[in-house]
Amino acid sequence: MTDTKAAQALRALGHDPRLPTTQLAGSMSQSGVYRVRIDGQDAVLKVTAADEEQNLARRELAFYRTLAGTVPVPTPTLLDSIDTDELTALLLIARGTRRHAARWRDSDWLLAAAQLAALHSTVVPDRPRWRAGDSWLQRLLAKPPARAVVDYWDSTPASAAARRGLADTEALARAIKALPECLVHGDCHADNLLQDDGDIIWIDWQGVHIGNPAGDLSFLWSRANADGATLPRDAMLAEYLSHRPVDALLMRRSLIANELASSLYGWPEYGHLHTPDERQQITQRVIDLEHAWQESPGE
Repeated sequence: MTDTKAAQALRALGHDPRLPTTQLAGSMSQSGVYRVRIDGQDAVLKVTAADEEQNLARRELAFYRTLAGTVPVPTPTLLDSIDTDELTALLLIARGTRRHAARWRDSDWLLAAAQLAALHSTVVPDRPRWRAGDSWLQRLLAKPPARAVVDYWDSTPASAAARRGLADTEALARAIKALPECLVHGDCHADNLLQDDGDIIWIDWQGVHIGNPAGDLSFLWSRANADGATLPRDAMLAEYLSHRPVDALLMRRSLIANELASSLYGWPEYGHLHTPDERQQITQRVIDLEHAWQESPGE
């Protein structure tokens, strides 16, 4: 069965709008994501209508048209696309399968770290085109935390640690910005890193931009931690640094600042969606991160 959005995109792409489609889990935007078989080939159809976040879909389309062939990480192949005032649609070859973060092996995490280092080393032509301004986290760090954020952490055993972290936002922001910017994925978590016969396929490039490299790795860690995964963080960082030699102290401090700040500001909105064990895990992680922040070499 094909829904209206998928049918509209298939028709615009010159395919039978009655082709059966199966809706998949969405991406970071409001795109409709569908599995479809085109000319005997399994494909993924991503459709974003004009009244949704079409600017993100156009960024992803620009990535596949200009950068996908040059980045040193595996990505899906773009079969076809269309971009009109009504919709933006991408038809991609289907590759890989999602594996829950808690089921990843250490070797998977180390491969992801090595590939992330390679991605961050990409030489990007026309860099201004890929700048996206301050991130949501940088914007939040520039102003006092919302009352709901403070109230959430005050209701947890991380209350004291969270209050210290929320009182240190200027230092957190400086640490995040201390590393030179590079090409980043922008939505780096296990659901966007598909397993494919020992390799990783990087999908969902709607957030790709020139930004802070520690943000990708810290977001990968924080999302995996919330999903109950046990990560070899030290080994991952060592693997990353072996492929991309940046200042290790700056990288470590920026990683701590990114993960602590994103947990403090981002978790309260989604905490209710997780189990008590998962909430306990992220609470303990905030305590550990704030301690690491206090112990890390300062400015």
